[in-house]
Parts: sequence; C-alpha cells; structure tokens
Amino acid sequence: MLDTTPCTLGGRRPWFCCPTCAGRVAVIYGVGRLFACRGCKRLTYASQGEADDDRAARRAERIRKRLGWAPGILNGPGQKPKGMHWRTYWRLTAEHDTLMAVTLEGVARRLGFLDRILGEASEGLGREP
Repeated sequence: MLDTTPCTLGGRRPWFCCPTCAGRVAVIYGVGRLFACRGCKRLTYASQGEADDDRAARRAERIRKRLGWAPGILNGPGQKPKGMHWRTYWRLTAEHDTLMAVTLEGVARRLGFLDRILGEASEGLGREP
C-alpha cells in the first residue's frame, strides 16, 4: 500500500505503508511472504554493532582517504594535499592520530585477551591429572 505527503517546494512524496505497524516508511524489507519495515523486523545497521575501536578505525580511514594517503592503519602519513589549508591539514592529522591511538589500544586489548586465553590453554596442557 502506498501513501503520499506534500513536499515543501511542490509535488508529492510517495511512502510505503508498513503492513505490520501501518507506519510510513521509505523501504519495506521482505523475506518470503513476510514484509515489514526495519523497526518491525528489528534490523540494525552494521555500524551499530561496532566496538569503539572499530568505529575509530573506520573514521581514521575516512580521514586518510580525504587526505589522499594510502589506506591501512600500518601505512604512515602522507603529504598534505595540494590546495588544502595547513590549518585543515593539521586538524585532520591530529584527529587521525587520536583515532589511531584508540584503534591500536583496542587491538592491543584484544590481543592481550587472546594471549591470556592461549596462556591458560598452554598451562592446562602441561599439567598432569
């Protein structure tokens, strides 16, 4: 079922009506014969399940792309893009460095967790019953 609303500058905007909650939505998701909106199907975006360090890595990569640097957290910083103000360059570089610190801290925390698990497993193998 479709519904429309008037637009500010004229014309009309079409909307789907969710068969489950009867709300106006832009997208209806369907699996087989079951159609519903994001809210009714309890769908989430991938970024909603990210840890803080993953989100920081994604944001740092976006800054690297804007600065024209090589992608990847292990690549060093590149040059200032031609035409970019120095003030903008230094601001983005500082933000990138802060985000990378958060990312590397998260990676270290995860690796420490793995080291702890592997250490406990190796201790368990060396014991005699």
